[in-house]
Amino acid sequence: MNPTRRAVCAAASLLTLAPPLRAQEWPAKPIRIVVPYPAGGNADSAARVLAEAVTGALRQPLLVDNRPGASTIIGTEMVARAAPDGYTIGLVTDSHAINQALAKTSKGAELLGAKLPYDAIRDFAPICGVAQVPLVLVVHPKVPARSVKELVAYAQSRKDQGANFGTMGTGSPWFVHMHQLRRLFGAELTDVPYKGLAPAATDLIGGQIDTMVMPIHYAQQFLSTGKLVPLAVTTAQRHPLLPAVPTLAEAGYPGLEVSNWFGFVAPAGTPQPIVDRLSREFVAALKSPQVKEKFNLTGDPYPADAAELAARIRRDVDVYGAVIAATVK
Repeated sequence: MNPTRRAVCAAASLLTLAPPLRAQEWPAKPIRIVVPYPAGGNADSAARVLAEAVTGALRQPLLVDNRPGASTIIGTEMVARAAPDGYTIGLVTDSHAINQALAKTSKGAELLGAKLPYDAIRDFAPICGVAQVPLVLVVHPKVPARSVKELVAYAQSRKDQGANFGTMGTGSPWFVHMHQLRRLFGAELTDVPYKGLAPAATDLIGGQIDTMVMPIHYAQQFLSTGKLVPLAVTTAQRHPLLPAVPTLAEAGYPGLEVSNWFGFVAPAGTPQPIVDRLSREFVAALKSPQVKEKFNLTGDPYPADAAELAARIRRDVDVYGAVIAATVK
């Protein structure tokens, strides 16, 4: 055997003996978290807190990549089209389910600005929940209502116009939730759309609109100074930040419990061991006191596993779809 052939055979033998790549060798490089919102918001903050919290456990940095625009579609499509290798994951919110519900309507493409380029269920592998954002129904102090029943009576007494409420535009979570409340109350409430939470809150504080739902953590600054009045929280139980404020059921309107939520997903086809490892590390971090403390302005930690998040997405597509079908004509 000549030297060249001997070297080739020796190399082949070494390759034969080399152990195959194993799932536990992941991750071998940094992991990207695509956030479909601008830097500085609640979703971005939650992603960054968790990225920092699990970097040590994974022994690789998790890098947040903000890709806002088109009602979260731009960033979320990047996740759907990414290689399913565990190195790209995405943060989604209840807008993920709402976009899927909107896409099923005749006006879906018009409202979304384009045809939805992915399926919110089929094209993703849920990893875990991240945060829940509890909501509170508030009114301007000039509105003669200090309970939900009084708000309904006020709206019914204004036969020509009812009461008006602010939303963040057709298809936003606040749009869906306020229309859920409108149906629950059986009262005339007029939708006034805004481009974001801050401008809607500004007009509510200024008395240009009567009422809206608002994240509890965000509303605290206005409730503590008397600029807004809380009527009810939309959660199943009273919230620790507003222990004196009743739930909708306690206020006489059972049957609706809603909150905004964030979760992590991977591209469909991502190996299950990787999804499971990510889920374990994120859920463990969400249960830690350090993360809970850092979430105090974002929302409440939501350590749901992959199965629970998947079920929530499917349920919300159906529930929000019913609201949208009855509202968007």
